[in-house]
Amino acid sequence: MITLSRMFIHPVKSMRGTSVSHALVQPDGLANDRRFMLTDVNGHFMTARQFPEMVLFDALTIPQGLFIQAPDGSQGVVRFEEFSPADAETEVWGNVFTASIAPQAINHWLSQFFSQPVQLRWTGHDTQRRIKRLPSVPLSFADGYPFLLINQRSFHDLQNRCPAGIRIEQFRPNLVVTGAEAWEEDSWSVLRIGDVTFEVTKPCSRCVLTTVSTEHGRRHPGNEPMKTLTGFRQAADDSGDVDFGINLIARNSGVIRCGDSVSILSHKPARPYRVTPTPSTQPQVEGNGEEIEICWQQTTFCGNTQQILLEQLEAAGISIPYSCRAGSCGCCRMTLVSGEVTALNRAAQNGDTILSCSCIPRSAVVVKPVDG
Repeated sequence: MITLSRMFIHPVKSMRGTSVSHALVQPDGLANDRRFMLTDVNGHFMTARQFPEMVLFDALTIPQGLFIQAPDGSQGVVRFEEFSPADAETEVWGNVFTASIAPQAINHWLSQFFSQPVQLRWTGHDTQRRIKRLPSVPLSFADGYPFLLINQRSFHDLQNRCPAGIRIEQFRPNLVVTGAEAWEEDSWSVLRIGDVTFEVTKPCSRCVLTTVSTEHGRRHPGNEPMKTLTGFRQAADDSGDVDFGINLIARNSGVIRCGDSVSILSHKPARPYRVTPTPSTQPQVEGNGEEIEICWQQTTFCGNTQQILLEQLEAAGISIPYSCRAGSCGCCRMTLVSGEVTALNRAAQNGDTILSCSCIPRSAVVVKPVDG
């Protein structure tokens, strides 16, 4: 018998989640899940992919609004009525919509914990965002879909394969089920939890966020568990997707509770995955962190030989497309015109084409868009 064993909500995107015993299922996700988010001053979303320390912030919704506790113990409260009208242009993964901005006082307090000014944003009581591929379905600040389900036995299988200690919270699920065989969820199409019916939209493609420790707010130095997942959960097509868990949309609303039975109403063919051996050692990074020149198109700035190229470009104010930040998806692909880099995985360099999220400069480099 398959049952719903755990549920999590994440009031602020990328901040620490909260385990709950029951929750209201709404079209745009569990009530209070990812209704708030940090952005830069231009409305571009911020996550623990770039700022791992975000997972150390506690956030709780309260009747009047939102409570946040920072890692240093300081606290802030913002009321719904204090947010600006919901007309500020906001962006998540290229999806542009409008949201509300918190007052300056709370934004100033939060900004002191980051290397740049930040803004806290709220979806409003009625989110303006919609799923890209399903424009009739509303969406909070979640990456792409309202619900993420993980099969506990699949997680245990990954735990057994992975040399690093991992926690299920690193995968930021909403729903965790027990009683199913490992990876059985790959073939699910429609399921019912309690009285709510869900449709499986796609497997969940994972990223570098899974490598961030929820206890320490730091990435795993060996890129685990992404390194292990890539060895047996990378899609057999050319997408580069490394999957774990499934994304869902809800066909109706209702309250679900831990302990509710889960019924699988229909199945579909499982996505095929390739199995590849993973290297036992991490490539050695050469250099002592000396300063070098990095040139991107017409912009040249001072970089170093110790930091990932993508992060150095972002620190210089250059916006580079990315998704997984783990060397799988290929979104940050660019052309290495001159210079040398250390590729952190085998897919990170193919001739003069490199993945900037998984390469560290060894010398001065000149890079440009692949089609530039």
